Parts: sequence; structure tokens; C-alpha cells
Amino acid sequence: MSTERKVTISTVCFELPDPAEEVPPATKQENLAKGLRFLEEAARRGSDLVVLPELFATKRTPLEPAEAAEPVPEGEISVALAGAARKHEMYVAGCLYERKGERIYNTVALFDRKGELVGRYHKVHLPKGEDEVATPGDGYPVFETDFGKVGAVVCYDLNFPETVRCLALEGAEIVLWPTMWSEPRAHYADVIMRARAMENKVFLVAANYTQKGVDPTAVHFGRSAIIDWDGMALADTGRREGVATATVDLAESKDVFGWPDSLLSERLPQTYGRICREE
Repeated sequence: MSTERKVTISTVCFELPDPAEEVPPATKQENLAKGLRFLEEAARRGSDLVVLPELFATKRTPLEPAEAAEPVPEGEISVALAGAARKHEMYVAGCLYERKGERIYNTVALFDRKGELVGRYHKVHLPKGEDEVATPGDGYPVFETDFGKVGAVVCYDLNFPETVRCLALEGAEIVLWPTMWSEPRAHYADVIMRARAMENKVFLVAANYTQKGVDPTAVHFGRSAIIDWDGMALADTGRREGVATATVDLAESKDVFGWPDSLLSERLPQTYGRICREE
């Protein structure tokens, strides 16, 4: 009897125009249509799970967060993602500004193969600027799927090692990271993607934007990638727009150089009190 738990994962990279060019803004409907085309491609590859970049449907539009925000799962973006998930019988994760009452959240919504909302994650760490328009989340939920446990963080969240550690301690095997990082932090992003995967023995799935520009230090660098639990990039769009896909086995041994899968089980939390104290 096979003990394998094979999962095919895809991640999407959107290309943005050169910021120095005079390009008309996109509409939400144009971005949605583009995202759905990429989901079609992921489906052709037999994907079980697909991740789109941070705020993919409203990036490059003139919409402010208050205008872009919509309810989940009743809003236009959610309905489109749910329909694609149902059509292709795969899990789809989309990031959007969500309106809940008077509050706005930067949300990852995960839809299952039937188009039902599995759950949502609210971005916890909001950088300056975003903290003026959005409300931070207050926890790190882990979602049950038919292939394993999935968690999510968004963009700035990944700078904080506690985020992915919390997900791993709750059993997450795959961590999604929709983002919109840009230069000059490509090397930094590469290091922390690999580090978060290795230190928590999870597969990390990044979804970003790519962009060409006259000032190479001010553009998005791509790297929508699937990172193995030992820090290896299994698939990577590089600086190109498109879809990266890899099949992983969630049941494979995570023994590296004779170290068993003990980075979580051999923790000594009684010695870590300093990191839990408020300043």
C-alpha cells in the first residue's frame, strides 16, 4: 500500500508594465480575466492547488483600498475564484481587500474543488501606509484540504519568523505567500523564503509580480516559486510572467544529514519567553 501523498502545486506570476511608460491603468475585470487564464493553464497541468499574487485583481487599478474592498465570499473576486475552483476541481487561493462591516482586511481566501470557501487569513503585519487603511488580523489559521493542511501569510508577514512557525506548530505542511515585493530586496526574499521553509519543514509557495523598468532597483522581481522543505526551489517563474508547477510528496521523509524531523518536536519553549514579551 502506497504511503505517498502527492500534490501538484502551481503558482502564478503577473507582469506589470515599466513604471516609466505611460500605460493606462488596468480594470479589475481585466486583472480577473488574466488571473482566470492562468488558472486555466494550471488546470491543464493537473494542479491540485493554485496561488495568485497579492491583491492580483486590483493591482494597477485606480481603486483605493476602500473602493476595492468587497465581501468574501459574495464579492466579484470571490465568485470568480470559486467558479474557477469548481470548474477545474482544484483549490484556488486568491488575495484581495475584504470588507467586513466597517473594517478592511488584506485577505487570503481559499476555495476548494467544489468552489466552497475553506477559510480565510487576514494579514497580520501591515507595513506603513497599509496600516492606515487596513485592520490587522489576529491569528494564523490552518486549513484542512483533501491532501493536507495549508496555511498562508502575506508579503510583509514573512519578515517575522514567528508567523510560519505558528502555522507549522498547528500542522501546516504547505504555506502560501502571495506578495508584491520589489527590488532591491530580491536576494533578501530568496533567503527568507528558503529559511522559512527549512526552519519549519514546510513547502513554501510564493506568488509575486514581475516588471521591467528603466530603474532596475524599483521594479518587481518575479520569483513566483515553490520551495521545498529543505530550501530547494522546485519550480520558479524567474523574472518571467507565467505559471510555475511542481508535484510534491507530503509524506516524504524530512531527515536531512541525519537530523530527523525534530525542529518542531524538540523545541524548548520554556526558554523562549523573551520573544513573547511585549516591549
